[in-house]
Amino acid sequence: MGERPACDFRFVICDWPAEAGKSLFSLSADLPIVRSPEDQLFLTPEPRIGAIVRRMTWPALCLIGALLASQATPAETSRSPELPIPVSLCELSRHGGTYDRKLVEVSGRVWFGKFNFDMDADCGLNTEARVWLDLGGDVESPHGYWGVGPVLPKQTGRDVEVRSVKIPLVHDALLDRFVNDVGAMRFQKPNGDGCGSDCLFYDVTATLRGRFFSGTKGGFGMDECCDLLVIEQVTSITSKRRSVPAGGEFQCQSDRWRPTPEEWKTFSKIPACSLAGDFNYCYAALAKHWGDTIKPSEGGESDRYWISRDMTRSYKFEGGFAQKPGQATEITPLSSVTRTVCHATSPPAPASDHVECKFYRTLEPEDKGAAMALQEAVKAGHESWRTSDMAKVGWLAYGTAIRELKLASPGPVKLAECEGNPVPDVGGGKQEYGYCTWFSSDGFREVTVEMHKPAYLTKSEGQFDEVPWIATFVEVNLCRTAPEPH
Repeated sequence: MGERPACDFRFVICDWPAEAGKSLFSLSADLPIVRSPEDQLFLTPEPRIGAIVRRMTWPALCLIGALLASQATPAETSRSPELPIPVSLCELSRHGGTYDRKLVEVSGRVWFGKFNFDMDADCGLNTEARVWLDLGGDVESPHGYWGVGPVLPKQTGRDVEVRSVKIPLVHDALLDRFVNDVGAMRFQKPNGDGCGSDCLFYDVTATLRGRFFSGTKGGFGMDECCDLLVIEQVTSITSKRRSVPAGGEFQCQSDRWRPTPEEWKTFSKIPACSLAGDFNYCYAALAKHWGDTIKPSEGGESDRYWISRDMTRSYKFEGGFAQKPGQATEITPLSSVTRTVCHATSPPAPASDHVECKFYRTLEPEDKGAAMALQEAVKAGHESWRTSDMAKVGWLAYGTAIRELKLASPGPVKLAECEGNPVPDVGGGKQEYGYCTWFSSDGFREVTVEMHKPAYLTKSEGQFDEVPWIATFVEVNLCRTAPEPH
């Protein structure tokens, strides 16, 4: 005989070498085989075939394999990879049941904030499509940074599972860019106010490939609002830089104006100032007191606050509204408006730079025994400051956290606030929770430490004087800029 073909002994798979003068091909019958002592093969067919197979030569064996392979079902042969279904968000919304658990590919604007991580679309006729987003694989959703919204639980090294379906994740440069740009934000406004989704650095549009789950019989996201798309791959992303200043230090000046009751009556005749329209247009009228001209659509945050997109100028309404039966709503006489203008003393990074942010968390499970021992030490006069100095307790916990996280010193931060509040305990008693927050002057660094005074350390309900603060959670958020990669 000529040269024997190479065969895979898990299946009947034979490949003839080219030099044997045979045509190159492979055969597979997905049947168990054994090697004979004489280095020939015995084919052991399934019982339902009922065939008796004798000792055969190599060519005959592979011919039988080819015949059996031609009878194999698609499941018994190689399976084609599942191809994503290109679909619009409106189509998903209208026919969610049709696409449930299917691999789809959608494109749209991604919205991100404390209460949303979703993609939406205007479907006409006053209807809107919305799908909640999360990540496949074992990567935490960016929405987990906020600590308030629902996210899929992840385990390191294991693909996340939804409704008994495991969803993998392609971890590449596009995914890294998507995760960063969706959540990258300034942590404090130049005027010292806190930040939310208005401080995000990017408007993100993306094409996402993922597993779709209909929310018809149980929704996903905040208040079970939506259908769900678990992302398997980011296939494209476009990030548009907002005007939010990336770093920089600012000096701000504020001026408060209290109009007379007659002036407020005049302003109340403007529909926007009487809550009959968008209050941002009322700010356009109020700003003229300082000789300012603003475009209401180019800023704004709420009825009580308007801030320019570059965050250097803001107007804040402080007061109330009153309405008498049969009359229009009017601004109350004691209301006021505060204008704040900020100027850069150290310029922010250019808009052409890319902003990269990292979010770190450490969670310390509360050790009841250690907490009780700490209280005894405090009672004995050791570190008695732990009962009242929240900032010191938090700062020490922050130092421990950056060592555990192996972070270089992130740079200087300044204490912004500490606050504690008593809340009911599960057992009916009282406990106290609190936190301290620090920011850097350029808004690029934020540290928050959460603390607890447990009820089991109190002698009597609500008495926390001798109870030490125990740090339970440390959050470190850091941003930096780098030239945009090309």
